[in-house]
Amino acid sequence: MKHVLVVMVGIVLMYFGLIFAASEFGGEVVTLLRPSADGDVDEVRIWFTEAETDAFIEHGTDGDWWLERLKAGGPVSLVRAGRKEDYHAVSAPDLHARYHELRREKYGIADQIIEQLSFSSVNTCDGVVVRLQRPGFSGT
Repeated sequence: MKHVLVVMVGIVLMYFGLIFAASEFGGEVVTLLRPSADGDVDEVRIWFTEAETDAFIEHGTDGDWWLERLKAGGPVSLVRAGRKEDYHAVSAPDLHARYHELRREKYGIADQIIEQLSFSSVNTCDGVVVRLQRPGFSGT
């Protein structure tokens, strides 16, 4: 019985360790600086993608306080390679499939590992995509 428990604990640790390793070492990770409900700033480590003049992240689910605030747009920042970059952020649920396509291109096998271990896919994912537009760009 003791051995079964040790094996079970080992499997759980390996499962979460593999997810952590894939997410932290599978490609570029940036720090999102986003507003919190108490008026502070939360720091969250995330993956992100870029296409043309915009960047995209997927962080949170419908109804999250900070995403509700972004429906009208708002400022957020990313810390990337030690440099802070400011963006105008807008919730962009219509870009969900495109975000996953860009993420698969950028993060490859790490993205596949996390998708498999989290039992999700672009069709079952409930994350909300956020479009990050660089200030000063007047295009759409």
